[in-house]
Amino acid sequence: MAGPPEVIKPSEFGREASLPPLGLLLAGSLSLDDLIAVKQREQVPVQVVFPVATPREADNLAVLLATLKPFQGRLIDQVWIAFGGTHPGKLRQVAEAFAGVRIFKAQECLPPDQQQAPLGKGAVMRAFVHHLIVAEQVTHPRAVVQFIDADIRPAYFKPQWVVDPVGAILWFRAVEAAKVVYHRPRGGRLNAMLRSLMALCPHPGVQALKKLVYLLSGEIAGTLNFWTSLAFQSGYGVETMILLSFALDYLQLQPGTPDLAHLVQVYMGEMDHRHAPLTSTPLKKGLDQMAGNVFKTLEEVLSQAGIFKWQPGPLTRPSLSIPLPGLGDKAAPKWLEVPLGDQTLPPLKSCPEVRAALSRRGK
Repeated sequence: MAGPPEVIKPSEFGREASLPPLGLLLAGSLSLDDLIAVKQREQVPVQVVFPVATPREADNLAVLLATLKPFQGRLIDQVWIAFGGTHPGKLRQVAEAFAGVRIFKAQECLPPDQQQAPLGKGAVMRAFVHHLIVAEQVTHPRAVVQFIDADIRPAYFKPQWVVDPVGAILWFRAVEAAKVVYHRPRGGRLNAMLRSLMALCPHPGVQALKKLVYLLSGEIAGTLNFWTSLAFQSGYGVETMILLSFALDYLQLQPGTPDLAHLVQVYMGEMDHRHAPLTSTPLKKGLDQMAGNVFKTLEEVLSQAGIFKWQPGPLTRPSLSIPLPGLGDKAAPKWLEVPLGDQTLPPLKSCPEVRAALSRRGK
């Protein structure tokens, strides 16, 4: 599976075709009218979700929502803001300005098995999917849920960011997830480091991830079957967990085929978003914390799979030490020592209330 990804041309593949693992679909390859016809005929719900930790992204998010407004009620059934904070503030005004946009407050709707888990990005995503199934009664196994980061710079955001990944799932029956990929001419520092680390792993599935144009993109559409089969990481390690779950066949999406055969990537060209600072501060997490949690996810998953193992030692709970020159004799503030590692949350299929909601669909 080495080499560049194979380009998927819809005109050369039927809806029932087996696709090349990690095949590349170019933005604009699918007909919107055809996709809407399939969606309506097969009654497939489509939910678009923007996970947001603070109201800081409200103004940027408003522009992204305006781009998607013409597709609400046609390709998109519901647009959500999945909020992981305590006070949505201006996000409430943004939602009210766009009819059909709803705010999901994760802290008020935690699944029973997430009551004590940290509420990072991955935990918010999992809580939303749980709410969608149990409270909103969206249970179609091929219902499409797409998560999109809210800090994409609007100049790069186009309708194809939704049309093509959602469309790949609607059109190709073999596709269970579609990952948006792109080129970042002025960023991607953590992505480049993770790519180098993964290149050292001898496992063939992990090596196959070399085909991905961009590893850590936060924009991914998936079927309900996929989202309920995934073990989530509670924080920034969620994208790494998704990749490794595919690479190690942890999802078992369709019998008899490797999970990577059901993942496509959709290329959007250039992209940029708000850059995280290199070093964390008391008010803002930096690339250092993100990298620590991403690398910890990589180490944990590969260790549990028996692929990689640290030599046993005294390090039981790793932490990141953030340098702060000029302290002199002053004691270092507590925020300079940051625990690393997300909590692993089991697949939603293991939750009794989710299984009950999904089983009612067939009755």
